[in-house]
Amino acid sequence: MTDQEERLAHLERLADELEQQGFRAELNRKVAAPCLRVVNAESPALNERVLCHQADDGSWVFWWPWKQPIGSVDDLAVVIGKIAAVLRSVESGE
Repeated sequence: MTDQEERLAHLERLADELEQQGFRAELNRKVAAPCLRVVNAESPALNERVLCHQADDGSWVFWWPWKQPIGSVDDLAVVIGKIAAVLRSVESGE
């Protein structure tokens, strides 16, 4: 499996899990570094991109576009929790 194929596989797995949690997740494959656009379905203005890159130690990590790590691809519960916190709607109390 190439790095690009592995990156896409991790993003697809995250997209599936996020959709089960009620988010919309759209994978953009048409860029040099594929990314996932995650949208709060109840407040579409609340959205963000998620990237996937290898860390210095070779492990795969999800990243915010502002170059901050979200968490390991092996810990989706933590990653989804952080994404949900960023995209939560204050008005709806989520």
